[in-house]
Amino acid sequence: MAWLRIAWAVAQHDIALELRRPVALAGAGLFGASALVTLHLALAGSGAPSEELAAGALWIVLVFAALLGVGRVVAVEREDGTWDALLLAATDRSALFIGKAGAAFGLTLVLHAVLVPAYLVFFAAPPTGTGVLQLLAAVVLADLGFAAVGVLVGVLGLRARGRELLSATAFVPLVMPLVVASVALSLHAWGAGTAGDPTQLLSFGLAYAGTFLAAGLAAVPEIAVE
Repeated sequence: MAWLRIAWAVAQHDIALELRRPVALAGAGLFGASALVTLHLALAGSGAPSEELAAGALWIVLVFAALLGVGRVVAVEREDGTWDALLLAATDRSALFIGKAGAAFGLTLVLHAVLVPAYLVFFAAPPTGTGVLQLLAAVVLADLGFAAVGVLVGVLGLRARGRELLSATAFVPLVMPLVVASVALSLHAWGAGTAGDPTQLLSFGLAYAGTFLAAGLAAVPEIAVE
C-alpha cells in the first residue's frame, strides 16, 4: 500500500503541476489542431477520405501529439533539478517510474480526449457503436504504451547530450509496432479491417504496454545518482 501511495502521489503531483502550467499540453494541443486543419484542407478537395486514409491520418496526429506530451513529466525534473533528489529519496524507485508513467498516461488521455472528437468532427466517425468502442479501446491502450515508452526513454536519456532529439528518435521506432496494431484496430472500427482479429490486436496492445512497464520497473532502480 505504501508503494501505491508513493506512485499515486508522484502521478498526482505531476498532473496537477502540468494543469497549473500547461506548457506541454498547450504545445501538443496546438500541434494537434494545426495537423487536423492541415489534413482536412489537404483531403477535403478529393471528397470524403477512405476508411484506410481516415484511420492512418488519425494516428499521425495522435502519435506526434503524444510525443510532445509524454516527455514533459520527465523534462520537468531536469528543469527543476529534482531528479537526483527523487532518486535519493527513501522510497522504492519503481514507484517513481509507475507514478511518472501514470502521469504521462493521464496527460496523454486528456490531450487525446480533445483531439479524437475534433478529428471525428472533421472526418467520418466509425459507423457503428461497436466501432466507436474499438476506436476508444485502441486509443486508451496506445496511450498506455506511449506513456510507458516515453517515460522509460526519457529517464534513461535524462543525462545524455542532445536528450530531446534522442528521446524523439528513440520513441517513434519503439512505438511503431503498437501504432501498427492500433491502426489495424481502427480499420476494424471503420469496417475496413482485414488484418488480425480485434481481440488479438487489443491483447497485443496490452502486452506491449505491459512489456515496457516491466522494463521500466527493472531499469529505473539501477540508475545511479550523479
